[in-house]
Amino acid sequence: MDPAHERQELRRIERWLAVNDPGLAAALSAPGAGPRQANRRSIRLTIDLLGVVCVLTGVLTGVLTLIFVGMLVLMAGACLHTTCRR
Repeated sequence: MDPAHERQELRRIERWLAVNDPGLAAALSAPGAGPRQANRRSIRLTIDLLGVVCVLTGVLTGVLTLIFVGMLVLMAGACLHTTCRR
């Protein structure tokens, strides 16, 4: 596809968004928008801690479901760590 055509389509979409949802258009075009809420360092570390606590509690009590849930939480935390912008 031609880059000029793509820019034209993008401008058309931006105009449509500005007419139909001006609040969203303003939020998307705001300079220096902050980081996404789910990817803040404190939230990532809290998720890691929750996962470790679940796994350790599951190991100490012998509840396999808790170990599984803890592993899922740790995998979600790993995904957040790898996708964060530094």
